[in-house]
Amino acid sequence: MRLERLAYDKMKIFLTYEDLEERGISTDKKWTDVPVIDDMFQDMIAEASQELNFDAEGPVVVEVFSIPAQGVVVIVTKTEEMFDDMDDPVIEWQLSDAQNDPLLFQFDDIEYVIQLSKTLISLDINGGSLYSYENLYYLHFRGEDVSQLEKTTLVSIVREYGEKAKVTTDLIKEYGNLIIDSSAVRQMYEHFS
Repeated sequence: MRLERLAYDKMKIFLTYEDLEERGISTDKKWTDVPVIDDMFQDMIAEASQELNFDAEGPVVVEVFSIPAQGVVVIVTKTEEMFDDMDDPVIEWQLSDAQNDPLLFQFDDIEYVIQLSKTLISLDINGGSLYSYENLYYLHFRGEDVSQLEKTTLVSIVREYGEKAKVTTDLIKEYGNLIIDSSAVRQMYEHFS
């Protein structure tokens, strides 16, 4: 379990699948056994709160993000919002999958990104941000980088050079190394073609 304090009212907990299994949650178990999961996360939040000197008393919002092949990221935010029924501890689970950003792509080699940039420039797609993380390269397009019509074309073309990322955009932005902040396709084309 890795812990990180993000702000005075927010902390992040990263659990590998091995960490979850040690706590009695198997990877093939559905997240439907709410009392068991609530107890586990309340214990985990208390443990993390002590280590990070984070006051988790009172209402908190818990967001859980599943990262395929890596584990689970839990973001705990202390809130001032009061709920009508404060006698019972309530955790509202918001699970999301790393596949939720269709415009984050991963590549095994920088050469694939260079080749892709040549193809995309010819289609007048020149935006994006380029990152590296754990020996892979990631190209992320924001919504304004491509039109709705271009998204379908982009996804099909990228599959020739790479694949949809198996990690979240947030993970890449936080732990990855930013190589090119904007207009990555155009810059890769101009510098390497």
